[in-house]
Amino acid sequence: MRLLHTTTFELRNGEQGSFRQEGYAILSHRWIGLEITFDELKNYTVELRTGSRPLSSPQADKIRGACEAARNQGISWMWIDTCCINKNSATEESESINSMFKWYREANLCITYLADVKTDARHPATSPSIFKRTYSEEPSEWFSRGWTLQELLAPQQMQFYDMNWKYMGTKMELSSALAQVTGISAHYLTGTQNFREACIAVKMSWMATRTTTREEDMAYSMLGIFGITMTPQYGEGQGAFMRLQEALMTTYLFDESIFAWTMPDPESGVRHGIRKDKWQAGEWGLLAPSPEWFRESGDIVTNNEQMATRSFTMTPQGMRAPIRRAVYTGDMKALHGAFGLLWVTIIGSIPAAFGFLYVRHKLNKRAKEDFAFPLNCYRRDEKGKLANVEIYMRPTAVDKVRFRYNAAPPYLVAKRIRCNELGMEKKPITDLGEGVVLQPRPGF
Repeated sequence: MRLLHTTTFELRNGEQGSFRQEGYAILSHRWIGLEITFDELKNYTVELRTGSRPLSSPQADKIRGACEAARNQGISWMWIDTCCINKNSATEESESINSMFKWYREANLCITYLADVKTDARHPATSPSIFKRTYSEEPSEWFSRGWTLQELLAPQQMQFYDMNWKYMGTKMELSSALAQVTGISAHYLTGTQNFREACIAVKMSWMATRTTTREEDMAYSMLGIFGITMTPQYGEGQGAFMRLQEALMTTYLFDESIFAWTMPDPESGVRHGIRKDKWQAGEWGLLAPSPEWFRESGDIVTNNEQMATRSFTMTPQGMRAPIRRAVYTGDMKALHGAFGLLWVTIIGSIPAAFGFLYVRHKLNKRAKEDFAFPLNCYRRDEKGKLANVEIYMRPTAVDKVRFRYNAAPPYLVAKRIRCNELGMEKKPITDLGEGVVLQPRPGF
């Protein structure tokens, strides 16, 4: 870890533990144009130490303002992502990405600078208008960035400052307004409830309206929120979010809310590069290509008392999942054993054979029909009771029914359909046996 001294503006390397003992502050901010990097900082040291504000650039002025705010509260060290990370070192950059949540969590103070907000006495601390941009009615751009989500959730002590470094309030004092702007419950923001208790879909919904400059950072900026690590691979594009979800499935084994998303519209898949000759409107797999698809999932809940052990595993073909249906077991029992003998005795062997063929035909036909698959996560119905969230499947390949009493139900290969909607039904969660849900890849 590398920190900036708030008086001398010189950098010092050290272990995070030793800095924690001394105490350090950390800056959360929206980047402004070309920020001052690790390599460039030495060119600004004298100006930062002795110059009069405003300094030669908004970027230098921001570093000076953050250090002054920390120094005025007796804090000697400051971490700023733009100038405290040597991005020429892939190892250092990877360590920083995976450690950043911890650094924000263990800082004595997080200073949040809103460069596009000017405090107005007419806007109370409980109103989201306190965060209004100077040039529009929208909240500060700080709320639209991917990395600032973990910077909001991680710190235990957090202060907000406007464009002129005027103090606005703490995260606790502004929690009501913050909740209205972000869609994150004030209980999670104040720490009265641990935000990690929120299910995967809810956490994804917090990111759904945010953006990052690099596509991969949509995944990397959520690592600390989920408490997992990944090796950054810039250039992998959408693959980063797929890797994140695969890691979540092995970490949160029973949280099926990862599948409780909806397409913004039926044509969304085309915008993510799928081939229209292989995937129709509204079709996809079990894993979403972007947090944007969780925008309407902020009310999903899981129930630990009703957790069912079901296995979902990614394969080259798609997701191996417990979607196989017992569509004929009950009907076929009537045609076997004593029941089958009675059938043959009463109506004769030839009619019985035609009966077998007819039932098999009907059941094979039924096995190819679209069906709803209940997830192990819930929404509240109009009466306030929990009901299972359902997604919809369309078989693309099904093994045919055979005349054996103990024959396994048909093996399924399916696509998820009607992806722009979620159903809701009170159903038992069972492990129906393995099938495969195809997962699209861009360009395929």
